[in-house]
Amino acid sequence: MKQKQAFCESHDTESAEGGGAFLSHIRTSIAATIVLTIIVSGIYPLIVWGVAQVIFPNKANGSLVKRDGTPTTRDEEAVGSSLLGQNFAAAGYFHPRPSAAGNGYDATSSGGSNLGPLSAKLIRGTIKATTMPATKPSDPPVSGPDVVDYDGISDRIVHYCLDNNIPFDSSIALDSFKDKDGNVDDVKLIKSFNDDKMPLTITPKILIPGDAVTGSGSGLDPHISPRNAELQMERVAKARGVSVDKIHELIDEHTDRPDLGIFGDAGVNVLMLNIALDVKYPLPASQSIR
Repeated sequence: MKQKQAFCESHDTESAEGGGAFLSHIRTSIAATIVLTIIVSGIYPLIVWGVAQVIFPNKANGSLVKRDGTPTTRDEEAVGSSLLGQNFAAAGYFHPRPSAAGNGYDATSSGGSNLGPLSAKLIRGTIKATTMPATKPSDPPVSGPDVVDYDGISDRIVHYCLDNNIPFDSSIALDSFKDKDGNVDDVKLIKSFNDDKMPLTITPKILIPGDAVTGSGSGLDPHISPRNAELQMERVAKARGVSVDKIHELIDEHTDRPDLGIFGDAGVNVLMLNIALDVKYPLPASQSIR
């Protein structure tokens, strides 16, 4: 009887000690979680942020640049970031590669088209119908004009050749796709590219770089290839009234070389090059970078 009572007392003591150890582990785990959260999610990021702000504040704040090309950390002074592309359409500027990010170089909508190399949409483009509001609420919507849904590589080739005076062969005279003002009607072009019976074909007489008519995976790439820049420099030189050689010098100055001379490809930073153009060979104020 005494042995049985001693066993029960010993068992109760072990159970109490086991329960206390379990609660101790729970308290330790909770404390460790709180401490690590404070360190990893608070102290460490704050230290990294502080060091970055002191050592390289411009890079830590988006690599922003001012109108004269110098770095800045103030949004109101910036005309862009050297890390992000942006749209340029005027003849006096180098044009970036196409972008599928949002409405063209929208940093909040980064991404590519996700279209494969054999995609008909990627190569020939697509159009879509629009609707216009009815004259009366009770009437059905009225069909509107067709608009470009996706321009496609073929349409981009046409514009690249026309913009940069690159000769090309066309299976159908291009004049038939121009409006009364002489501008190319992209809807007509894309419809003709997709014509099953007699599709329009465009064949440039020189090789056009891939980056001139295709977007990058991110849609935000700030660079174009040196060859792309060289094909545009005659147009830019004419618009700014300077020699092609002077424009070529600026291209060389703003070409980022491969890392260590072997990693990656050379690329021309379009924004920095266009800023340098405005500084050295300015356009009228109405045409310059805002």
